[in-house]
Amino acid sequence: MSYRELRNFTEMMRALGYSRPISIENFRNPNFELVLDILHWLVKRYEPSADLPLPSEVHNMQDRVIVLKQAAQLMASKGRIKLNTKRLYQADGYAVKELLKISQVLYSAMRSNPDEDDDVLAGDSFTLKVTDLKDIRDLASEITEHGSIVSELLGKEDSLREARQRAISRNLEMADVEKMIRASILAAEENIRSKEKMMADLDTDRQKLESKIKKKQEELERSEKRLRSLQTVRPQFMDEYEKLEEELHDLYREYLERFRNLDYLEYQLELYNRKEQERIEHNERMMKRMQDKLKEDELKVLRGDVQLDEKDLEESLLDDASSEEEVVDAKRPGLGKGSERPKTKSGARSSRVVGSLGGGGDDEDEDEEDDEDDDDDD
Repeated sequence: MSYRELRNFTEMMRALGYSRPISIENFRNPNFELVLDILHWLVKRYEPSADLPLPSEVHNMQDRVIVLKQAAQLMASKGRIKLNTKRLYQADGYAVKELLKISQVLYSAMRSNPDEDDDVLAGDSFTLKVTDLKDIRDLASEITEHGSIVSELLGKEDSLREARQRAISRNLEMADVEKMIRASILAAEENIRSKEKMMADLDTDRQKLESKIKKKQEELERSEKRLRSLQTVRPQFMDEYEKLEEELHDLYREYLERFRNLDYLEYQLELYNRKEQERIEHNERMMKRMQDKLKEDELKVLRGDVQLDEKDLEESLLDDASSEEEVVDAKRPGLGKGSERPKTKSGARSSRVVGSLGGGGDDEDEDEEDDEDDDDDD
């Protein structure tokens, strides 16, 4: 019996107007007088014409059984409410479950207010709530269902009447009654033996399970003790393990340092190789320019456009080389500050070359005249 059902029962009885105060603690222990009083009051409230003895007239065990059977038969015939007399006789929380069946019917009837509904329906105009319509539909379906059941039972009344008459008219002999009672006793004894056998099997199973549980508990205790001993005892290899772990940390630290140094050296080597490659490329470009300059100067000398001596040519080439180096160092295009044009034979640097368009014809005439004079002298 739950606390909620006890609370609902006490609230319902208080709402129905039961004169005696009821507490939840009243049903913790068997209280047959209170249960009988409540049952008598509920039955009288449901059927005022019911003939039940008063609770004060019940004195012994036989009277209690008779009163409970009469109340159960009356509620089954009048209200189709089936009551368990064994639970009622217990007079504890289980009896409240049976009393709750009657109190719920009375409480729902009180809340429906049939008198007020009749007054409303008797008026000229009335309105029905949605809940009322739902209750009406439920009641109509119940009436239809019960009517079909009654019709089926009435259809079987002819055959049942004959069987009932035969059973009533038959005179039972004591031997037959005794035989039936003995058969019932034998069946009950057989049932008792089977139940006792089942109980014995359950006892053996319980003992086996208890023994298994005990063994498992002992194994668990041994395992826990071993675990505690292993946790407290220091292993023999622990010192060596800690020493190796420290060495591993040192080696890893040294490895990281060497790896960083190697990475730095590789980076420096890469920078050095890049600079060396740039220097080689720069020297190759300078050599190519010097060769181009020499070829150009030779062509000019051969054409007679410019007359240069070897010393001036070397100075011009050195000036061009220094100017190219300044350009590379400054990393900007164009001529540097030290780049100048080559010097002429007179030593002045000019922005243009002065020469004849004859391609050196006067010099050739002078050479021919000198050759002729030499011949005359011979």
